[in-house]
Amino acid sequence: MSLIALVGLPNSGKSSLFNTLTNSRQRIANFPGITTEKKLGALKNTELQVVDLPGVYTLDAASLDEKVTRDYIFDKANEEKADLFVLVMDATNLKKSIYLALQLKEIGQRFVLALNMIDLSNKRGQKLDLAKLSYHLGGVKIFPLSATTGEGIQNLVDSLSEKLSEKLEDEKKNIHVPKDFQTQIKQPEYVKNKLSEVQKIVDDITLSKIAPDGLTERLDKIFLHPWLGPLILFLTLLTMFQLLFSWSDPFMGWIEFGFEGLGNLVSSTLPDGYLKSLIVDGIIAGVGGILVFLPHIVFLFLIIYFLEDFGYLGRVAFSLDYFMRKMGLPGKAVVPMLSSHACAIPGIMSARIIEDHRQRLLTMLVSPLTTCSARLPVYTLLIAVMIPEDKSFGPFGLQALTLFGLYSLGIVSAFAIAFIAKKTYLPTSPAHLLMELPAYRMPNVKKVFTQALMKGWIFVKKAGTVIFILSVIIWGLVTFPGAPENADKPAIHYSYAATIGKTFEPIFRPLGYDWKLTTALIPSFAAREVMVSAMGTVYAVDGDDSEDEGFLKDLSSILNAQYSLATLMSLLIWFVFAPQCISTFGVLKRETGGYKYPLIFMGYTLVMAYILAALTYLLLK
Repeated sequence: MSLIALVGLPNSGKSSLFNTLTNSRQRIANFPGITTEKKLGALKNTELQVVDLPGVYTLDAASLDEKVTRDYIFDKANEEKADLFVLVMDATNLKKSIYLALQLKEIGQRFVLALNMIDLSNKRGQKLDLAKLSYHLGGVKIFPLSATTGEGIQNLVDSLSEKLSEKLEDEKKNIHVPKDFQTQIKQPEYVKNKLSEVQKIVDDITLSKIAPDGLTERLDKIFLHPWLGPLILFLTLLTMFQLLFSWSDPFMGWIEFGFEGLGNLVSSTLPDGYLKSLIVDGIIAGVGGILVFLPHIVFLFLIIYFLEDFGYLGRVAFSLDYFMRKMGLPGKAVVPMLSSHACAIPGIMSARIIEDHRQRLLTMLVSPLTTCSARLPVYTLLIAVMIPEDKSFGPFGLQALTLFGLYSLGIVSAFAIAFIAKKTYLPTSPAHLLMELPAYRMPNVKKVFTQALMKGWIFVKKAGTVIFILSVIIWGLVTFPGAPENADKPAIHYSYAATIGKTFEPIFRPLGYDWKLTTALIPSFAAREVMVSAMGTVYAVDGDDSEDEGFLKDLSSILNAQYSLATLMSLLIWFVFAPQCISTFGVLKRETGGYKYPLIFMGYTLVMAYILAALTYLLLK
């Protein structure tokens, strides 16, 4: 089976082309640094395999993700070598791509050139002599195309299939890399000569220069303004959380109504007994209690991906660079921290784009403090319990303002820990951020919706697997072994869950938690959102009427009746700082090469969560 490798600059459209060629749904974004590891897929309707490599500007690799690409090109990756490389070049930004193309030519690497974003290039009046460009690059075939619109894609696919079906041995010929090549390409004289060669090529092939991107220039004067920019960012985030509540509420009501109907159907169909309790109190209360927050997850990512595809999130990274460096974080840490708002796992992995080892470690240790989507169901539930829906401050509801505050607290705490680590354990001198800001563009509505729905589907699959299994286990723990004869308390007080909860209750009592909250808290170390489903199961089984199908709807009122504001606020603060799920530790171990740093992360987050939650409870009770 033949193998094709996509290589090119960050944000040149490699991942978009990969998705189009393979019909995959790899995450793509309108800012660099998203792809940090190789992705493999099959070319549609062929037997060809396609690998998407992390973006590189030159073969002088500095970060871990760039080294992945360099080693693959130099055939040092100890895996099957690609039959053919496809260099993806941004037609609106030729100079940097030609630099990389000349280096590939220099080492004798065979490739074809996919001239991406040709539609944008044409709209801005640029005309190129592609025959001359091919000549300067050693006679490579050039395929003008647009990965987003599909223009020119079929021509590339047909050519690749035809070329690789010939099975020409010289297409796999060994490249020639001089022994001192890695040292040579770092020399100022080499860089100067190469840039001069690039400029001569650009001048020779340009028939009509590309017009300036007027929209980007005008918007950057606003979004990157010294004081207007931060104000717009602040208002954008507030608006995002306000929309999150206003858009989600109707859909949440429909999902809740559906599960209530399902509960009614099961209760009226099955006789009283363990099977009925398992389905109603365990599965429906547990899984249904978490799926009701699906609209929040979908709309959160819908807004994030819209801003990302528009090009605004790249400006956020630029705006925060100065402040982040003062706190001890490199500018490139913006990408991991933004990614961690979706999930800490891709956030930690995207730290590979940071060259310095200490800076990369520091970024991985603080990025998970930003609020991941798994915390959102817990936040939403507790905010709904404590803050009335009709309370507002101007155009913004207090619920949205509270959620904004929790997200801000996560970011501020990450900065604070980074600053402390910079002064003590991991002293660093963060480098300035060198980042090519993408052009603003109209978001691709289909892509934005598809990516948001994918995140929702991942949430649903997790609810149908991990949370389903944990809900059944928790139901078993709160149901068995049952109450003895002449018991003076409800049966749940004699359950295994009560034994576990009461065993650990003294540890969490200073935080204001009773044994029921403690019982629900313990499985959340496996997955944050399990806290909601665990509470659903515990309080369903503990209810006076185990057939109360409306329990999901009444969970907020039950918590409000049984716990004080101090306890609920303490629980919120706990979830801001508490250690991440088990998967996060697994990725930290893999990325750091041992247990040392995952244990450090677990230790400091656990201590922070406990102390700050306890202080919150003491101050408010």
